[in-house]
Amino acid sequence: MSHDLNTFNNPSAPPSDYQSYQLEQPDAYQSYPLSQAGGSSPQAAESPPQANNATGTDGWGDFSSLDGKEIRRVFVRNVYAILMIQLLVGFGIIALFHFTPSIRAFVRSSSGLWLYLALIIAFIVICITLVCCCQCASRQFPANLIIFGMGTLLMSYMMGMVSAFYETDSVLIAVGITAFVCLGVTIFSFQTKYDFTSCCGVLFVISIALLGFSIAVIFTRSHVVYTIYAGLGAVAFSIYLAVDTQLIMGGKRQEISGEDHIAAAYMLYTDIVNVFIFMLELLGKRQ
Repeated sequence: MSHDLNTFNNPSAPPSDYQSYQLEQPDAYQSYPLSQAGGSSPQAAESPPQANNATGTDGWGDFSSLDGKEIRRVFVRNVYAILMIQLLVGFGIIALFHFTPSIRAFVRSSSGLWLYLALIIAFIVICITLVCCCQCASRQFPANLIIFGMGTLLMSYMMGMVSAFYETDSVLIAVGITAFVCLGVTIFSFQTKYDFTSCCGVLFVISIALLGFSIAVIFTRSHVVYTIYAGLGAVAFSIYLAVDTQLIMGGKRQEISGEDHIAAAYMLYTDIVNVFIFMLELLGKRQ
């Protein structure tokens, strides 16, 4: 009875037979001292490393790793190796047309002119195939090699036929100027920080102007208009060469995929051939 009265008078007092236990923290909840920087424990999650996209200083553009840069180097090396083969074929055909009288007489005849027009149509078809069906044509073997071979021969024949109407000295001068211009444009495109791939609007305007002058040359037959047309064409395709070089180099606003080495080499070869033809028309002396 006394036990019940004590409990009633002091409700917070535990009964006499109550065994007290000391509270202990579990081993898993050990406290860690806060760091001076503000406070995270040693087991806090670390932030993931950020990719380094700094612009390279050697003209190769933006790459997130050395592996990507090396892959692009191999791609560029393959493209220019293919381009050298194309240039050897092209200038070999020029030499054949100049130093073989029977071939030179044929390409200067009416039959040769009709063949030239047919080759222009075939060249346009190949360009449309490369642009519109690039994924399915220029990346598949052996379709890519067939397109590459046909395109190279067509462009080389066109270059050789145009040069057959000019004197040998004029052709050699045009070859030298073309080599100097293309080499300078290529080196400048590799080293400059200016992004030529963002100039698509300017290139479109220049192309429209070039088309307009070509129509004017057909109807007016004016030497002044023809000279302006040839000069504008040489400048236009020099800019195209700079754009295509940076597309191949990569790291700019737009770039060519590493799988399109055939299309990339064909683009560069087309630019060089057109620069040569316009230089020959601008500075050459007809026979």
